[in-house]
Amino acid sequence: MEVYILDDFLRRTAVVDLYESLIWTDRYADKGDFELVVPSLTQHRRLLVPGKQLALTDSDRVMTIETADIKTDQEGRTLLTATGVSLEQMLEDRIATDGVSWMTESGKWVVPGTPGNVCREIFKLICIDGALNIGDIIPFIQQGAYYPAGSIPETAQEFAFEIPIGTLYKAVQDICKMYDLGFRLVRAGDTSKLHFEIYTGDDRTTQQSVRTPVIFSPDLDNLQNVSEMMSIAGTKNMAYVFSKTSSLIVYGNDAGPDTAGFDRRVLHVDASDIDETDPVILDTLMYQKGAEALAAHRPLTAFDGEINQYSKYKYMRDYRLGDLVEMRNSDGATNHMRVTEQIFVSDAQGDRSYPTLTFNRLITPGSWDSWGNETWDGGDPDDVWDE
Repeated sequence: MEVYILDDFLRRTAVVDLYESLIWTDRYADKGDFELVVPSLTQHRRLLVPGKQLALTDSDRVMTIETADIKTDQEGRTLLTATGVSLEQMLEDRIATDGVSWMTESGKWVVPGTPGNVCREIFKLICIDGALNIGDIIPFIQQGAYYPAGSIPETAQEFAFEIPIGTLYKAVQDICKMYDLGFRLVRAGDTSKLHFEIYTGDDRTTQQSVRTPVIFSPDLDNLQNVSEMMSIAGTKNMAYVFSKTSSLIVYGNDAGPDTAGFDRRVLHVDASDIDETDPVILDTLMYQKGAEALAAHRPLTAFDGEINQYSKYKYMRDYRLGDLVEMRNSDGATNHMRVTEQIFVSDAQGDRSYPTLTFNRLITPGSWDSWGNETWDGGDPDDVWDE
């Protein structure tokens, strides 16, 4: 696992291969970070200075050194520890505003569109077009994506997003986390090009037949210390949204107009800050507020385990960030998990790399989902099949 020093054009100019330890983490909907510990040699002190940018053999992200700390350990060794974050941090240094709306009567910047396209649009306005200031343009940034779109579709429904004045990072991350999207700044090799992408990933579960499934299970010796927990504490399945002039009921994925009695879990949502008078736009904004509030009150189904760091699956070959993979327990219960982190570690024990998985959907043995019947066209989705 080699760490490269990049020049001012994002090209590799030197390699750091003599180090004590390295922890490098890429993330799906968050900035990554790293820690590199090397002997405090002249060449390292010259290369590893705050502001320098790094690349890793098995990653397409760029890290920026923020801190270089030199200390002597208990064994008398003088070590340099370099730490920093990925280029997505740059979005923390850009302001999310069109530069005009804040001066209007409402003072609100409203951007209509699908969640993914709104993120792309506000990034382009600020970091490619330099609408606020030409200095906000990110060096070497290109229009369009570097990788092809994933097979997991983005949310196609359009909303009117109210973008509060704040960092561009928070504006993009809030939308992405609400709609299960990822964001990244990708380095296109040594071509001096960067691409900003809103992305989803590929389905690598057994419920598709296009890609080789990626499965983590105790039976496959790549999953250990499995734990399970289910809870409906704090769960809400419908939101009553009240604005100054109207009200709206927003239903969760597992509820509808016929949900009643013990199954009805109602959340009150205050939308009095919405000043819109157009009924269509008003309903859209109220629906969005209700959906966002319900997203924070979902039932919890936790099925977790420790992934063997020596798994046969290789990052960037068998799976990538954002992909859906399977995690199974010994009873056959299966979780569809999203790859939200990839951690690279190199130390005295050798090189290893393993993912962090986040719950996406639970499949219970005996249900239609576990049968994998993709052509079933009727009946109750809660029905079960006989084993």
